[in-house]
Amino acid sequence: MRRGKTATPPPSTPIGRGLELANGPGGTALALVAATLLTYVWVNWLRRFFDHSPWSLRDTWPPGFDAYALGLAVQEWLVPVALVGLMTAWGPLRRVALDRSRAWDRFWVWLALAAAQLAYFGYLLVLERRDVGHVTNGELLVVFAGLLLGPGAGLLMGLATALAAVSVNLFSYPPDTFVFGDVWRWYVLYNTYTAALIWLGPAAGWLGRLIGGGVNPLAWGLGGGALVVAASVFMLYGEGDPGAGVGLVAPVGLAAAAFLAGLGLFLRGLRLQEAERRAREGELARTQAELAALRAQINPHFLFNALNTIRYFVRTDPEEARQLLLRLSEVFQRVLHSGEFVPLADEIAYAEAYLALEQARMGERLRVEWIRPEDELLEVRVPALVLEPLVENAVVHGLAPKPEGGTLRVVVERWGDDLVIQVRDDGVGFDPADRKSGLALTNIDERLRLLYGEGRGLLIESEPGRGTRIELRLPLTEGAA
Repeated sequence: MRRGKTATPPPSTPIGRGLELANGPGGTALALVAATLLTYVWVNWLRRFFDHSPWSLRDTWPPGFDAYALGLAVQEWLVPVALVGLMTAWGPLRRVALDRSRAWDRFWVWLALAAAQLAYFGYLLVLERRDVGHVTNGELLVVFAGLLLGPGAGLLMGLATALAAVSVNLFSYPPDTFVFGDVWRWYVLYNTYTAALIWLGPAAGWLGRLIGGGVNPLAWGLGGGALVVAASVFMLYGEGDPGAGVGLVAPVGLAAAAFLAGLGLFLRGLRLQEAERRAREGELARTQAELAALRAQINPHFLFNALNTIRYFVRTDPEEARQLLLRLSEVFQRVLHSGEFVPLADEIAYAEAYLALEQARMGERLRVEWIRPEDELLEVRVPALVLEPLVENAVVHGLAPKPEGGTLRVVVERWGDDLVIQVRDDGVGFDPADRKSGLALTNIDERLRLLYGEGRGLLIESEPGRGTRIELRLPLTEGAA
């Protein structure tokens, strides 16, 4: 007997209408609400089972904010985030991020995320063995897996994470006698962390569907951070005194939101690189809309360094930490909302925000001087993201490798009918004949030539040991932008 394909029920039939409803926004939202209610019932039953005393929201208000916990959360999650950052150069993850996954790509990506989660829990176990403790429980990669791979993969990651959390707890606080049934009941089933983590994975997957799928850094940050906060509340609800740990909820949620937005930006960066590769192959007309939407990207090393700097200032100077968080938020907002052209004032403000974070990290090793244009030029529209990459290149490749640091000088002025931007540093320099330009500089050079003609690329002058000067000229004639 010859087999044929299984046909999908047409939408006009009851089964077809049911499947359409289940896969649509209404069915997704209903699944999310139902799973949340079931998880609440689970943890509420655990609270009754352990005969915890009644409590109300008034017992946890005001919630407080444990700044030290924010530093710990950032430190603990740097391990999996760094591993995911390395994965962005890996073919399967790139194809999944670009919505071009092959047969086994999603499986291999899930397996790689599970390995990163295992390394993270190994780090937590080391912290426990040294009596340092920890404030996170693997929530970040559970949410990331759900958002990237869907509810099913999120559920499996939640299950795996719950078992890993139980293992850390078991190794750190082993029972007097190991009986599998007792361990299963008291370490797994009667554990609100298990309930919260199992709920968190599919909840993130359903959230990803509700926001339209794909990679949306802003929605990932806000929505994913909210889910981590909800999971933390579930975990605390099963404790005898939930109010004792409520100060940890906001810091963990804030750290998760920042990291998830950053991971989303990494993946958006992959899409930008792919779009520009196609443009260089002659497909600019077809990919122009995608280029406009994906123009934003942040260097992963900058994000890691900025968060590490903020973590240290949280302990030594909370007000400076707050200002740096506002600067980092400004960087995210400008990158996420930048179009093809922006006012010159926005480009300068974005570069200033980046330099403020780098100065906090490098201290007196980084000195910055500005020569700014007259006010009438600040509203001139220029190509987005042409100044900050030049500044970043000077800091990272010119001044940071120099032990004593140096001075960065940014000159923005008018020369006749041209707007001239110069970025100069007295860093280590290089021999232009022996070194190829970096990807960021190459992209800027090609964009300028494409927009304004062959004579409008970057001018790069450098000498080993004597620094580098990069100059670009943009026409100020009417309609040039």
